[in-house]
Amino acid sequence: LLSLCMGKKEKSSRLSSLLERTNELEEVIAAWSEAGIWVLGERDKEYPLRLRQRLISARPPLLFGAGTIDYLDQGGVCIVGSRDSPKPALHFSATLGEKCAGEGLTVISSDMRGVDRDAVSSALDRSGRVVIVLTDRLEKAVTAKRYRQVVADGLLTMVTPFSPNAGFSVANAMRANRYRYALSDVAVVVETRRKGGIWSGADENRNEGGVPAFVRSDQPMSPGNLALQHLGLMPLTQQDIETVDSLGNFFISRAINHQEGTAGGMASVGKTPAPLDFYSMFLSELQTIAASTLQTESEIMKHFGIERAQAQKWLKRAEHEGDVEKIDAKGGEPVWTSRPSAG
Repeated sequence: LLSLCMGKKEKSSRLSSLLERTNELEEVIAAWSEAGIWVLGERDKEYPLRLRQRLISARPPLLFGAGTIDYLDQGGVCIVGSRDSPKPALHFSATLGEKCAGEGLTVISSDMRGVDRDAVSSALDRSGRVVIVLTDRLEKAVTAKRYRQVVADGLLTMVTPFSPNAGFSVANAMRANRYRYALSDVAVVVETRRKGGIWSGADENRNEGGVPAFVRSDQPMSPGNLALQHLGLMPLTQQDIETVDSLGNFFISRAINHQEGTAGGMASVGKTPAPLDFYSMFLSELQTIAASTLQTESEIMKHFGIERAQAQKWLKRAEHEGDVEKIDAKGGEPVWTSRPSAG
């Protein structure tokens, strides 16, 4: 590399300076490792596929974190809200975190007090999986009393694209929103104003055709929540969370119906709806129910509350990828079962 820079004094000097810092870098990485902090580069095989595929060139070149790396590619529910939210919003967030934990859905949020921390705490209290995308000071977070044990128990993964000793900045906080949405299957905005990071993150996800997003719609609604609903985010109430048998299935069926309605409304202006990314949630649930009891196509449609065409599309993909197996039943429709090797 140095020889390639011969005759280019500025580049050669810069490269030499960086190479001289090798020992310093090794010492820093060793200190991070001792504290339980790992480092992932975008060329590492463990680097989250979701960030590669969704952010493409905008993906962060480095990730720093602590906890189980595999959680970063398992999807989940992104739960976000304003720091100073009213008590009904905090109760909504805690209930949602609890429900996710009970169904094995990963909660993806931040460590910001209020809505985010209530969702995280509620999920962890019930031994649920959590991914926290930090905007600052990972070094401090890994030693926080409230998180040390749950990281050790394999329930919590903390990750950040910023240096572990980086302080807070508004710019980094805005960027972190993008990564939370990108790691998720679905997002829920619990409370927002008409400006600020929560609003910007939700609006960016909507404009760029990101993950399906819901907004808390209990009355009275804040102006920010009402505006997001008018812009196309799907309504979600406290009653919805408390009464549905399966939150995952509710998200899937509601989002599919919403997409079909949106597609019809957009046909005249030549726009297409944002793609859904619920297949991983569908597959996980299907493998669970089909492992113990053979499932017909009709039973699968009823279980998930989806149309036959959608069920057939996902079943065909699962069979092609070797995750489920179709068995011809005598005198009736085919039945499906999980393959033993499916993970």
